[in-house]
Amino acid sequence: MKKHILIVTLILTVTSCDIVEGPYITNSDSYVNPDKKVLIEDFTGHLCPNCPDAAREIEAIHDIYGEQIIALAIHVSTSFARPYFANQAPSFQYDFRTEWGDNWDNYYNISINGLPRGMINRIGYQDESHALGKDEWASIVASELKKETDFSISISANTEEITVFSTLENTVINNYNLVVCLAENNIINWQKDGQNNIADYQHNHVLRSVIYDDKISNQNTLAGGTVLENTFNINVNELEQYNIDYSNNSAEAGNGNAGGWNADNMSVIAYIYNNITNEIVQVEEVDLNN
Repeated sequence: MKKHILIVTLILTVTSCDIVEGPYITNSDSYVNPDKKVLIEDFTGHLCPNCPDAAREIEAIHDIYGEQIIALAIHVSTSFARPYFANQAPSFQYDFRTEWGDNWDNYYNISINGLPRGMINRIGYQDESHALGKDEWASIVASELKKETDFSISISANTEEITVFSTLENTVINNYNLVVCLAENNIINWQKDGQNNIADYQHNHVLRSVIYDDKISNQNTLAGGTVLENTFNINVNELEQYNIDYSNNSAEAGNGNAGGWNADNMSVIAYIYNNITNEIVQVEEVDLNN
């Protein structure tokens, strides 16, 4: 009897020691490519009472995927983002809008559908399904994070110079543009939130400026293993003044109250997009003073 027990034990042991190669995926729907990052462009406004719910949705998605989620809050439209008149001070006097945000809003027809709206890697632009309500974001993010990527990005930045390194994981035809933005966190200012007017609302991921939006390289083909280096000299004070002038001179109902930038709270967001489909294929973010 003891011999029989020993034989059975050995059979069970051998059967349970099969070697399984990684990755150890038990459910293909849960797979996340650890090298892929996703940009959520949140079109918003301080006069939009439902927009804080979209910001909270971004936080919830970030809680799941961590640093693979990068957000950019783009304040747009006269209806949702204009400053109040001076005789209504102190509430809603700041102008968060930018020239680039307004241009994207017009190009992609976002705020015309009402806010909050967002784009996830600008997926769906070709069939006009790109302007998504906040409740649609999570499923698109999950789908995007399954994709393989032809690029990885790293950034070196300070208040005078930004360098973006784009590494080719595979050889591709160069149909790609690079965009480099400045965003700011922890801006304390007014925001409508449901029925409430919040005087000390914390605005995060706010688009401040676009440094570059053009071809990533002049080469027709980008060979796998190539590292593309793009360096930009910046002057934060000049960029800030540009926004002030835009608010004063160009933005509808603007008042020039677009300054007060804090470089210590700023980040650099760089992303690569296909200039035929507009799909963003990779994105990265670092602190401005990294």
